[in-house]
Amino acid sequence: MLNGALARRYAQALFELAMEMNILDRVDGELRDLTQLLTNNEIIYLLNHPNIEVEVKKETLGKILDQSVSDLTRHFLFLLIDRRRQNLFALIQREFSRLANEARRIIEVKVTSALALTASQEDQLKQVIAQSTGKNVKLQTEVKPELIGGVRLQIGDRVMDGSIATALSKMREELRKASYKPQQKVGVS
Repeated sequence: MLNGALARRYAQALFELAMEMNILDRVDGELRDLTQLLTNNEIIYLLNHPNIEVEVKKETLGKILDQSVSDLTRHFLFLLIDRRRQNLFALIQREFSRLANEARRIIEVKVTSALALTASQEDQLKQVIAQSTGKNVKLQTEVKPELIGGVRLQIGDRVMDGSIATALSKMREELRKASYKPQQKVGVS
């Protein structure tokens, strides 16, 4: 809980600076790239090792990043290292992207289906979601054959599951509950 609140505060501050400097899209992309970089085991070891000086950590990352990121992103990463908050980077990036998408009026939707959606199905789905939310839709599709049929939509924290596998699971659970009801005893008094 505390990490989430800290990540939101850091992301909000970075978001406001990026908006002010008019480099929102650039910083968003850089944070996404850095999140991938910071999953490297050697870099994780470097950043979290207590016996490696903070200056050595920053110097090493500075060499890796070279001129590929903006000064704002570089200074922000170094601030996190100075404050020993580098472990929050992925949470901060996720929150920053959410804020950036909100500012751009974009909503990210994860669609999971049993079969790959056609381009026309994706377009129809985008139109329906755009009409209901009033935002531009960015689809992320995934195929999971175990769903049998139907789709599962995830919009932020909301999940709408219209898959056949879930419907069968619910039906199975209802049948179990019905079969475990105690039978009335019929007897002669």
